[in-house]
Amino acid sequence: MKRILRFYDIGALICFCAMMGCILIEVVSRNILHLPTTWAEEASRLFCVWSVFLGSASAWRRKAHIVIDVVLRRLKGRAHLTLRLIVDLLSGIFLVAIWSGTLSIMKISYPSRTTALEISISYFYLGVFVGLTGMIIFHSVQIKEAAAEWINYRPPRKQRS
Repeated sequence: MKRILRFYDIGALICFCAMMGCILIEVVSRNILHLPTTWAEEASRLFCVWSVFLGSASAWRRKAHIVIDVVLRRLKGRAHLTLRLIVDLLSGIFLVAIWSGTLSIMKISYPSRTTALEISISYFYLGVFVGLTGMIIFHSVQIKEAAAEWINYRPPRKQRS
């Protein structure tokens, strides 16, 4: 699991640096050299999508996304574990639905090409697909952990006086 997380971390970093490099090239060529590039803006957009979704998968593993857990924090014991497991299962279903939709849109958009780079638009969606794949992998581990906690739950014994 650490290697997969490392892949997403390094991939997000590389894509972010590539995006910043493309933006720097575009700014210098347009404002200093007065020779705007046609490819840098498209490439920076592609790298932005990839860095966002690779970074999102990494953040998912670290549980660093914004979470609204007001109800969950108020519950204790078995009720807390049950609600957490239900939320995790529903989130997993949602991720798989988006993942499936991304596959469909990649198939539909494959013949379409970008203007400057002349690559398939589906490469933009491939970043979404790869990021969601990581989120699903990491989320399945979270569901497994939540289910194990629910199964192994033992209510605390009351202290005797």
